[in-house]
Order: sequence, then structure tokens, then C-alpha cells
Amino acid sequence: MKLKIQLLTLLFISLTLSCKKDLTLTPANFYPTTITTELQLSSQLAAVYNILEQDPLYAQGLWGYLEAGADESFRNGVTSATVLPELYSTTNADNTIFLLWRNLYKGIEDVNIILDDIDAIQMDEAKKANIKGQSIFLRAYYYYLLVTRFGDVPLKPVVSSSMGTNFNLPRASSKDVYAYIISEMTRAEGMVQTMPQAQSPTIVTQSAVDAILARVCMTMAGNPVNDASKYQDALKWANKVINSGLFTLNTTPLTSYPNTPAYSRVFINNMQNNLNDKNTTEGIWDAAFLSKSNTTGTYTSTAFLVTQQLGALMGICDPDQSGTAIVGFSGGTYRVFPKLYNLYGSGDQRRDWNAAPYSYKNTTNTQYPYLQVIFTGGGGSGASATAFTSPTGAITSIVVDNPGTGYTTAPTISFASYNNSTTVVSGVPPQTVTTAATATASIAGGKVTSVTVNTPGLGYPTVCDRTVGKWRREYEINLPPQRLTANTSCNFPIIRYADVLLMAAEADLKVNGTPSAAAVNYFNMVRRRAYGLPLTTPATITGVDYSTFTLQDIMDERSRELCFEGVRRQDLIRWGVMTTTMQNLLNNNATNAPSNYQAAANAAATNFLVYPAKNVIFPIPVSEIVLDNQLTQNPGW
Repeated sequence: MKLKIQLLTLLFISLTLSCKKDLTLTPANFYPTTITTELQLSSQLAAVYNILEQDPLYAQGLWGYLEAGADESFRNGVTSATVLPELYSTTNADNTIFLLWRNLYKGIEDVNIILDDIDAIQMDEAKKANIKGQSIFLRAYYYYLLVTRFGDVPLKPVVSSSMGTNFNLPRASSKDVYAYIISEMTRAEGMVQTMPQAQSPTIVTQSAVDAILARVCMTMAGNPVNDASKYQDALKWANKVINSGLFTLNTTPLTSYPNTPAYSRVFINNMQNNLNDKNTTEGIWDAAFLSKSNTTGTYTSTAFLVTQQLGALMGICDPDQSGTAIVGFSGGTYRVFPKLYNLYGSGDQRRDWNAAPYSYKNTTNTQYPYLQVIFTGGGGSGASATAFTSPTGAITSIVVDNPGTGYTTAPTISFASYNNSTTVVSGVPPQTVTTAATATASIAGGKVTSVTVNTPGLGYPTVCDRTVGKWRREYEINLPPQRLTANTSCNFPIIRYADVLLMAAEADLKVNGTPSAAAVNYFNMVRRRAYGLPLTTPATITGVDYSTFTLQDIMDERSRELCFEGVRRQDLIRWGVMTTTMQNLLNNNATNAPSNYQAAANAAATNFLVYPAKNVIFPIPVSEIVLDNQLTQNPGW
């Protein structure tokens, strides 16, 4: 067995084959590695999956500091001078960008080692084919992440030890990289298990391959490749997932949480590592993280670092850092843009799940609503409404979400908010209701029909006070003795069924010019679930179903459904609207963001617009260019 390069740092299972070295495309040292048994092969495949769990990927980077610079959320407390890739204020020497590059090529080399050895290993042929297929797909997926973030990148489908002493590789054209990705993913598709065989979205299955192939083709069809023929291919792969009959949108909540919307089920599953629900109906492919978050440092016997920050960095405000809180600490770093919040219609259950309407203030599980409309008296019950505020905290309008029943007289209206408490929420600026608002309800047929604002008040919480609530630490399980402060074990949904339905609808629109009946149905299924309605029955609520849709409708619906899942920035790039979107975001913030949030809310857009052509793509890490004299830099970097 010849010498090979092992680029693995830390495995999440106890059998490790690697030395703890960080190597890039130019190996500095050679280590003898032999893979001769099925157990070693499985361990090496675990190493390939482990790349997904690294900080620059789905532990934070690909939903946070590398990809969050779009029009859905902003990082509170920053300014345009803060150095972060998501704020477009970085350089070609940025270490976080380098770590993304390094980890992806590390995963590629790990696959090269598997494929160089696997045919000689004696084991069950079906298992061998499955491991081979997963490896081929993961290598292609890592190239997809490279080409979408860096543009032209080196193709390296062989182990480093077979390259002699010359490791300098030129950048392959994006067109060639995409051709390789599609060819390899297509080759892998027939080798891997089906979802019924795997029974887990954390393992690459045929449906995962098909769904990602749809995403790859949608990316190629758009900017900057602009190969419109790929819309037809995207529709083919998306329809393969849909027509398999294996997936549907969740229409009921988990039985343990009957008061949560069905939409939230997949995200509660994420937070619970699918231990209460296998998540195989809506989940297609997740990055899996650890099953507990109740330790410090590394896990004993695994040498695997706890990395995930969903629910903590991107989570509902809770100031308790002792680890004993029922809910779990979060600084509420990521806030919701008014632009996104206002996209949701009245009754859309996704809005208050994605943009948390409450915070925590202590070690209990008491929820403190940011702003709540309270109906009292009138002989009825069940009425609820949402109050909308101006940037100064004046209540501008109140929309009835549930009219309730049995009202014989108009109930009185009052307001509750965290401002009414003297306890300051961590990460939330202290505010004071300087003028109380008043409002009057109208009723008809025992229901509240409308609420009229009489006095708008001043100083109430605004949309920008809401933190991202998609993944909530209150649903963590298996926690004794205590939570970690800054990390969770939340899985990350790389792709799920709602995304496939919306890609199929968009691809159909692009192929046919106007959407087919099937495409309209896909689109409406996503919307019906959002309002708690049956998927296949025409909606009984006005404004839910569409008779047709435009590309703008798709753009808006993808944001409503998939916000904060790391796809928005890449969507805006492939649609060719990144620049106009960022300009529109500044305009929207000028009208809707309070003055105390303006600097943070505008930071990314302000920096992006200085040099849009440069900022849609990452620089090739300067350290790689120093090592590889055939590499060139992206324009502007």
C-alpha cells in the first residue's frame, strides 16, 4: 500500500486515522496511511462527513459569518467598520475564508483516499457501493461549495501522494467544475441508499443527491454561469424527489408540543437531533451534530469539538450563562430585518416562529413578549392581534389574527411589552414606553372585526428588537447536568422538502414561461402549510392560494419559508439581483429601522455597494496563492 496524505484533523468517533495537521492543497508533510478494513473505511467516511460540522461550514459560517450578509437578518452591535465577511469588510487574508477553503479541500482529499483504497477492501459489495457513492457525492458537494463561493477553483480528484513533488494546480473554469460536479453526483445517485433504507436525513441518500442536483442545476441556470438549459434539468431532479412519494410537508406538530405550528416541527427536530422524530418526511439532508450539549471542551473518547452555535448565537435572547437555565443562553445576536417581517401576511404562522415575539430574562422559562395586544372582557375569548410599530416605537396599526368568538360587547385593549419590566434583557437595548398607546376594538357576529389605534404611543418595541427564533434552545433534550453556554447540538437542514417544491415551481416557470398547474400546486402547498391548512385542499383563507405566480413571488416565498437557512445570499446572486436588493434594503431600513439599529442594519449593504462585482465572491486565500504559483486572484481582491 503506497503512502497517502491524510488531511483529517478531528474525528467524531474514537477510531482515528489521522495526525492533527492542517494541510491545504500543498501538503507540507507525508504520513503513511493504510485503509485495509471495513472499520477503517467507515471511520474515514465519518471524517468526510465531519467536514460539514466544522465552524466555517454548518456550525456557523454557512448560515452566519460567511452567508448572512443579505436581506433577512443583521448582526446586532456591529458597524460598517466591523471586520466580518458577512459585512463585506474583509481582505484576501481573512482567516475564516481560508478555513472554509482549507476544510473543503481537506474533505476532498479524504474522499480521494477512500476511492484510492476501497476497491481492494474485502467486504459486502452493497455496503462498499454505498460508501463509495456517499464519498463521491460528498466530494462533489464540497466542490459545489467551493465554486459557488470562490468561482474558478482547482480540481483535484486524486490523492496528493500520486502527484509527485509538484502540487501546483491551476484554477479550473467554473463551467468545468460544474460539469464535474453533475457527473459525479449523477454517478453517486445509483450507489447510495434510499431514505426508507437509511431512515435518517443525516446520511446521504438518493433523495439527497437528487435534491442537491436540483440546487446545483438551478445555480448553473442563473448568474454568473447563465446556462438556461439547466432549468429543465433542475425540474427533472426536483420532480424525481417529488414523484418518489417519500416526502411531504409536516402538517401537524410534534405530539409533545401541540401548541407549536406544523412549520416548526422540522426545526424542533433539528434541535433534538431527530430523537423524537426521525425527520424523514420533510427533512432530506441534514448536517448532523452531537446528540448532547451538556459538556465542556471536547467529548471524552472522541476528541471532537462541540461547534454548533444555532440556538445560541442565532437564537432567542436569554441572558442566563450559568448553564442551569431551563431555556439556555443566547445573546440574540441575529435580528430580523423589517423587510422580511413585513413580507408575511396576517395569519402566516412562519412569521412569529422565525422572528421570535418574546425573550427571556432569567433562569425560569417565563416568556416576556416584545409587544402583545391584550383583549379583556366583552364576554368572548380567543381574539388575538399583531401590533405594528414605527421606528420610534409608535403603534401604527393593529391587524386581527384571530377574531375569537362569543363577544357581546367590544373588549378593551391594552398592551404588554418587555419595556414594562425593569429587568433588562441581554442584547436588547433598554427602552421606555414614554407614551402609552390606546386602541378600540370593533365586533360583529361575536367576533372582533378590527382594532383602531386611537393613540399611537411612543417607545414600544420594534421589529428590529425581535431575534431569530427558528432554532430554540428551549427544545434541547438530553441535557444533564447542564447546557453549554455558547454551543448546542442542533442539526442543520442543508436541504428540505419545501425547498425542493419551490425549486420545482421556479424551474417550471422558467421552462414554460408561465407556471403549469403542477407548479402552482407546489407553490400553494408551501403557502397552505404556512397558514395551518391542508396541503391538497384549496385554501379557505383569502390571499393564501395563488392562481399563478411570478419570479418575484418565488423570491418572496423562498425568503418567507427558507430564511436564515443559508440559501438567501446564493439565491440573490443567481437571480442577478444582489446589488438592487442591497440598495432596496438601505431604502427600507431608512423608513423602518429605528435609529439605534441603523448602524448595524445598514453595515452589510453599505459595504457591499462600494464594490458589488467584488463582493459577490470570496477572495482566493492569499496564503494559497503564495504556495501555488498557478493560482490567480479574483477581481478586486
